[in-house]
Amino acid sequence: MSAAHRVIRPSWTCTADGLPWPCTEAQRILRNSDLAMLRQTMAKLMAIAQGELDDTDPAALYRRFLAWTLESDQRCALCGSRRHAAIPGVPPRLIPCDGLRAANTTGELPE
Repeated sequence: MSAAHRVIRPSWTCTADGLPWPCTEAQRILRNSDLAMLRQTMAKLMAIAQGELDDTDPAALYRRFLAWTLESDQRCALCGSRRHAAIPGVPPRLIPCDGLRAANTTGELPE
């Protein structure tokens, strides 16, 4: 990734534009990665960010770190929302869907 759009921790802002990271340009650059690996990495980073950022809503973190990695027609297999889906590695406390969070906790993630 370009050094210009790297993350500054613990504020989780972009070095180039000062916006919450991953900013739009960082997302564009990251999209060139293998999608499964990208989602796995972003899930891990989301969990780290949750520990470093104060007063952050789990649903907002999910949208910031993972929602943009979903396919445009991808939906939650449990509630039908286009804003989230089952992604392996997402800590249950950070999943914005009650049904999906419960399925993740029990290990019964839908396809």
